[in-house]
Amino acid sequence: MQTQPNGWQYFVSTLLVVTGAINVIQGLAAMFTPDFYIAGEAQMLVLEYGAWGILLGLWGVVLVVAGLAILSGSTWARIFAVVLAAMNAIAQLAFLIAMPLWSVVVIAIDVLVIYGLTAGWPAAIRGEDPEGSRESSHRSSYRAGYQAAHEKPTAAPRPTASPEQGTAQGRGQGSGSGQRQQPTS
Repeated sequence: MQTQPNGWQYFVSTLLVVTGAINVIQGLAAMFTPDFYIAGEAQMLVLEYGAWGILLGLWGVVLVVAGLAILSGSTWARIFAVVLAAMNAIAQLAFLIAMPLWSVVVIAIDVLVIYGLTAGWPAAIRGEDPEGSRESSHRSSYRAGYQAAHEKPTAAPRPTASPEQGTAQGRGQGSGSGQRQQPTS
């Protein structure tokens, strides 16, 4: 099923393309200048920098392709991108020792991509009828709440009397002698 791209799709697509491009650059840096990274070759968790360079370069190309596929509006592209973003976050955990700050930033971006791809799905993709009664009732209640929040009040609300004020007024009335009346129980 395909839909027209919405704001979330453009946003997520841009994030995936940029993250993929930076992964390609990160991979090239790992292959050609391993001294750029904080950790030495022997401190890497899984692979040496040359292998990480190839892996990150290819992975970056796949992320760019997934980002462009999101713009097609198809469900397969969204599912593919969710899986890739989750795998990218896991891969960045393994690369955390080499570039800690960048890896944390990429993991946060991947979480944002996953959110945008799952929470930002249009109604047609979720299988709901966009003209259905449920959707239109949500829209009308949203509009009513929005209007109520942004309208100016027609009249100032009247202050209500507190219980203490009501009993003080009741005591002062009646006797006129200024003496307090005993409460009846």
